[in-house]
This record gives sequence, structure tokens and C-alpha cells, in this order.
Amino acid sequence: MRKEERDMNHPYKKYEKTVIWNSVWMAIEDLVENNDLEELTPREYIVGSICEKIAEEKN
Repeated sequence: MRKEERDMNHPYKKYEKTVIWNSVWMAIEDLVENNDLEELTPREYIVGSICEKIAEEKN
């Protein structure tokens, strides 16, 4: 993760240091690198939203 990406403000900060955040981040990274996915939204919001949904499902 690039420093400028880590420093961005977003509503999902509480998930940033979790295993799931890193797993989702890397999965998206792979998809982008393989041209299977084009990001139209900053990745922090994409990953954070997915992490939040997973957390809601666990509860």
C-alpha cells in the first residue's frame, strides 16, 4: 500500500489494520493488475465497504 493511500481520510479507518483489509486489498490489487477490474472509486472506499459488509455478516 502506498503512503499517500494510507494517509487518505475515509470512514473505514477502523478496518485498516485488520487481516481482512489486507486480504481484500491484495485481491483487488491482483484483479487490477490483471486488467480484470477497473477502479472508479478510491480503493480505500472499495475495501472498506467490503470489510464493513463482512463485519455486519459476522454479527
